[in-house]
Amino acid sequence: MNFFSANPQSGIKRQSSSSVRATSIPAAMNQDEYDKKYQFRRRRKVSWVKRKADGIRTIVSRDGLEKAAKRRVPLIKWMSRYQWSYLAADIIAGVTVGIYNVPQAMSYATLAGLPPVYGLYASFFPPILYFIFGSATHSSIGVFSITCLMVNKCVEELLHQDNSERFPGITKTDVISSLCILTGLIQLVMALVRCNKLMNFLSETAISAVTFSACFYGVVNQIPKLCGFSVPSRNEPYFHLFYAIDDIAENIHKSNIATVCISVCTLVFLIFARNFIEPVFNRQKGIIKGIPFPKELITIVVAILASHFMNFEKKYGVKILKNVPTGFPSPSLPRIDIWAEIYSSAIGIAVVSYAVTMAMGQIFAKKYKYRLDSNQELLALGLVNVGSAFFPVFPTSCSLSRTLVNEKCGARSQLSGFIAALCILIVIMFIGPLLESLPSCVLAAIVLVVVEPLLRKCTDLPMLWRCSKADLFIWIGTATATLCTDIAPGVAVGISLVILNIAIQSQQATVKILGQVKDNDFRPIDMYDSATETSFRIIHFVGGPVSENCRSFEDVVMDATNIIRKTRSGSIDSQGYTDWTAIILDCTTWTRTDHMGIQAVDEVNKDLRKTQIFPLFVNLKASIRRQYCLAGILEQPDLDEAKLAKEEARILEEEARIQEERRKCSAFKVSMKKYKKRCVVDAMESGEDGNAHVEIKLCYDEKELDKAERDLFDAKKDLALWKKQLAQQNRSKDMVQPVRISQNQFYPSITDAMISANLLVKEQGHFFDIKQSKDGKF
Repeated sequence: MNFFSANPQSGIKRQSSSSVRATSIPAAMNQDEYDKKYQFRRRRKVSWVKRKADGIRTIVSRDGLEKAAKRRVPLIKWMSRYQWSYLAADIIAGVTVGIYNVPQAMSYATLAGLPPVYGLYASFFPPILYFIFGSATHSSIGVFSITCLMVNKCVEELLHQDNSERFPGITKTDVISSLCILTGLIQLVMALVRCNKLMNFLSETAISAVTFSACFYGVVNQIPKLCGFSVPSRNEPYFHLFYAIDDIAENIHKSNIATVCISVCTLVFLIFARNFIEPVFNRQKGIIKGIPFPKELITIVVAILASHFMNFEKKYGVKILKNVPTGFPSPSLPRIDIWAEIYSSAIGIAVVSYAVTMAMGQIFAKKYKYRLDSNQELLALGLVNVGSAFFPVFPTSCSLSRTLVNEKCGARSQLSGFIAALCILIVIMFIGPLLESLPSCVLAAIVLVVVEPLLRKCTDLPMLWRCSKADLFIWIGTATATLCTDIAPGVAVGISLVILNIAIQSQQATVKILGQVKDNDFRPIDMYDSATETSFRIIHFVGGPVSENCRSFEDVVMDATNIIRKTRSGSIDSQGYTDWTAIILDCTTWTRTDHMGIQAVDEVNKDLRKTQIFPLFVNLKASIRRQYCLAGILEQPDLDEAKLAKEEARILEEEARIQEERRKCSAFKVSMKKYKKRCVVDAMESGEDGNAHVEIKLCYDEKELDKAERDLFDAKKDLALWKKQLAQQNRSKDMVQPVRISQNQFYPSITDAMISANLLVKEQGHFFDIKQSKDGKF
């Protein structure tokens, strides 16, 4: 193979491949020789349409349908492998989570601006559906503080007096049902188009900032309930949080003293129990090991008894829950005429709920070594919200605290979530009236204690400053946007900042000059004092040239070229001959390329060749080399018409053979079916088992024929490409050939490139007859 292509204008003569092989060193191989020696085979790339067609063909088969059903309905898969020894642990975990969830569901419903019973509804229907479609073993689906805050914001905006004429008769139930089904539909669409991969752009830092900011909304919304007064509803597009704080300051003098005292007592008990009682309780062993201290449940029971016997409402004007209905309301169709007003909130809730659910699911999936299907989780959340929307249920997601309780209590499967839902069912059907005397301020105090740890997210800022300033700016920007606008725009800003950070970092390419530490070991010179500079400059450009950093790549190579020019004894312009040299590019981290990156590599190769420097590419991926080949910047070997004709004859012969074997295989299968039917009839007549049959092995394996057909298809594509190249080669025989990259410029290792570069520089006179043209160009 030619080292460089001939270029009549440059005066460089073409040399035969035999002359290169005669002077090559056996220990050094270029990439092409390396691939042939170790039998490299390019992975066949299947088109997207072909993959989908194969997937559909697989699904409609019996085995494929069973596999698809197990993936999309995980209940079938894990229930078939369920061990009865898990039942006791699942029952204990389910009952514990169910009891723990009763006060939490009621308090979170008030956080969403809804009657407490709605929290119980949202803790029954979603877990039942997730029990069927969810793939996370320990996740507890239901009410969650962040989604409740987002629901409250959406409800307040839509029920503002300005919208009463546009949507007459609209109620909170209408809003949350429509929001729930719209959120579910968005999640289903996201699952269909595989948006679970795009959700990686919503980093943990952005989620933390949104969570921190959303907690401020929750605290501000609970302050009037804690103090026993009300504030007017606002619908401001920006700075809504600050307007609400101003309204609270103006109405704080209306506080109810009894309500404030009850709230303070509740807060003191909850904080004391969390800091002093819980640590002692959690250290206990035996039957209560792993069961959390039910401080919220104790608080609610004591508050109900005190309110009932001391008559807080009539004597002191303390607001209580009053009517808590039993049973379930009748299902109804959600309204769709308000979708245009709530779609932004639905998108925000869909994104945040999925991000939180995946974050918790992945923690325990890693801990217990099971696979979590991110796309199935997105599908499950969509089905949960769509299925629950026909009842007064608001959008739900995984709860951090309940999931931890579920795991600590020893849950072994999704059955624990189903049992927890049954406990909520008992409360809804029979215990509801007993909750009517509960003061509303008690639930508000429970919410404050729950969100307080989330407010402490700001303490992570010093750590972010030390380890990642980019994440610090993402956190501050996302939190500021959320506080000044709304939760949904804050999520969008968080995703945008993450993408912007990735774009900026991709343009700041990392470049290292490598030196030799020991044999076959090359390290950055500025980081290893023992690394010595080699005879040829070795450049390690991280990521490879793409559209974002191709200019940086060209600048790096130009800097190396300038250094080489300074070290030469004289300039090219003043001498008729200058020694050739090489620059070695370590391509280990080059993972992808694009059109601008290919152009940059082509321009660098041409510019270096003009200054008598040839670039050597080390450990470049086969896929990138193929892109270079398809772009026409690689030198191609001369094609022979006789070889192409021989290859075409081989392909035709192989096609005929496959067709003949297909025909024989089909005929043999037909005869086999007839023979098996006859064997069954004979067995039944003789009184033997009617299902008896004769196993016959086919002589022609259909899988092997399928593989042969795929190889034949690839061979036909290659033949068509070679014919096109041959026609182009014949047309361009008398034309000036552009400078292209030779196959001898690619090497599998830096050591191979160093050996070959030494040889090529030393024996340069055997390959090139350098003549300077009249205009001083080569």
